[in-house]
Amino acid sequence: MLGKKSGSKALVVATPMELLAEAVHKDMDPDKLEKLMTLQERWIANEAKRDYGAALAGFQADCPSIPCTREVTGAKGFSYKYAPLDAIQELIRPHLKEWGLSVTFSTKMHADGYLTAFCRVSQISGHSEVSEFTCPVDRDMAVNDSQRQGSVNSYAKRYALGNALNLAFEREDDDGDSGGNKPVDAEQAANIEALVTEVGADRARFLTWAGASVIANILVSKYDECIIELERKR
Repeated sequence: MLGKKSGSKALVVATPMELLAEAVHKDMDPDKLEKLMTLQERWIANEAKRDYGAALAGFQADCPSIPCTREVTGAKGFSYKYAPLDAIQELIRPHLKEWGLSVTFSTKMHADGYLTAFCRVSQISGHSEVSEFTCPVDRDMAVNDSQRQGSVNSYAKRYALGNALNLAFEREDDDGDSGGNKPVDAEQAANIEALVTEVGADRARFLTWAGASVIANILVSKYDECIIELERKR
């Protein structure tokens, strides 16, 4: 039981579980008993949610930045690095275990050629939350259907996982710069603009995905993802 001070006296507050046990013992009216059971369920859910938040905060404090080790060279010599899904999972696994967290995935294929990955993060107390990430299946990739599906599956899961746990990724060109919340500069905006035109991207859908009304308002922190996403549409 919880003790709270009220003047010079201690106020003893019973938990819903204790109230429920007492009600059962006293053979309480069924309607009142049902209300107590509902209160108990709510209390358990709130406690689980609180435990989840504490576990996620602990995980984020302990988990190091994810190194981007795999390099891809796109058209016209443009290259970028990213962290493969299996490498991310291997790095975060011990930290998830330490804080009683687990991760599961599911996916959904849409009729318009888009795939959504759902990442569910659960904590041992019972609370869980889902993050989702939707991206198109690149029909122009020079691979078979199984490889194409596997590529977009891994890509969507990677971003859903990163969003769910708020993972930090190392960028070789960051140089310790913390200005990721600033809009892209003129050169970066021009690069994005050129790619949007070159790959024939749906501008409105792309800007919605990028979280900006116009290209010049796209955040620096989103620049690499924008380039990668547009390059995938070739």
